[in-house]
Amino acid sequence: MRSNYKRIGQFVRQVNNRNTGLSVVDLKGISINKQFMPSVANINGTDLSTYKLVGKNQFAYNPMHVGRDEVLPISLLEADESVIVSPAYVVFEIVEPELLLPEYLMMWFRRPEFDRNAWFTTDSSVRGGFNWDDFCDITLPVPHPDKQREIVREYNTIVERIKLKEQLIQKLEETAEALYRHLFSEEQQVKKLQELCALITDGKHGDCKNQDNSGYYFLSVKDICDGDVIYENARQIIKSDFDETHRRTKFSAGDILLSNSGTIGRIAILKNTPETTKSTCQKSVAILKPLENVSSSCFMYCLLKYNLSKLIELAGGTSQSNLLLGDLKRFEVPYPSYQSVTYFEELASPVFALVHSNQQQNKILRKLKNIILSRISVQFVATAT
Repeated sequence: MRSNYKRIGQFVRQVNNRNTGLSVVDLKGISINKQFMPSVANINGTDLSTYKLVGKNQFAYNPMHVGRDEVLPISLLEADESVIVSPAYVVFEIVEPELLLPEYLMMWFRRPEFDRNAWFTTDSSVRGGFNWDDFCDITLPVPHPDKQREIVREYNTIVERIKLKEQLIQKLEETAEALYRHLFSEEQQVKKLQELCALITDGKHGDCKNQDNSGYYFLSVKDICDGDVIYENARQIIKSDFDETHRRTKFSAGDILLSNSGTIGRIAILKNTPETTKSTCQKSVAILKPLENVSSSCFMYCLLKYNLSKLIELAGGTSQSNLLLGDLKRFEVPYPSYQSVTYFEELASPVFALVHSNQQQNKILRKLKNIILSRISVQFVATAT
């Protein structure tokens, strides 16, 4: 262990408070983006008194599926109101928050190196679990609390700017979706998705060999976020593995990515960027290539968003199921006419251009954010207590 690094176990303790009085009904899960989110679990007939309470400035993480998702879903509750989580989750708190700030520790958990370490440490079970003892053995630099506050302030400034951009992107997408509903509200003919696409396929049914900084990307569900592909934490693989899988996926600008396993329903339009032609994906991501003179990228994106609840239902009723490729191809959707699709594309394209512009700005901001995260273990180690 590096001398300036300390075990997380020195600073934290498990919390096992149960919802015995049923005073809390806000059930949360944790996304692979490390945020609390409304749970998609069916809790009809479930005894919520056994669920764990999470209070302000306490952490929770899901120890299962780390081996599958290559991410430890962990989050800090910053809200005043308590929530409940699954009994399978681990809940913990910092013993002396005046020595280790919760916000600073959460920053450490957001580093891709933390997730890689967690992934390498998972057990050999099918689910790839991550036990408490291994979690406590992870080390991190702990500078003076004043330095921690400085780091957190700098980080939060960037995060707030990203959030503002995300809110604008959401409003723009809502505008495009409202336009879609307005133009296509009347009864239309029904077609299967495969009739609107030149190709519907998914990624590699197997793994690829990693190679840092190869420039060839192996995308998974976690890399699709807010209608875009986020590359900074994407796996990079050897060229021979990329070439093999690329023959199947053949990414190009205008293709639609749809997560169809794990977290269902994340959608993105591939952009005309250098990364696109050097990317492929795992089988948890489906690729839909709009058919020329039948469909278009903006239309297909909004059509999938409009029918997302039905796709989730087709996958088994929750967003944590599997959407079979055959079912996706045969999925029936309303289709107007190509003339109407073209008209929609003309109206929606400027909106999506603004979306793309803000996504590009957010990519720059995320790079700045990641620089700050990386500096935790570089610049600030010298000031560790």
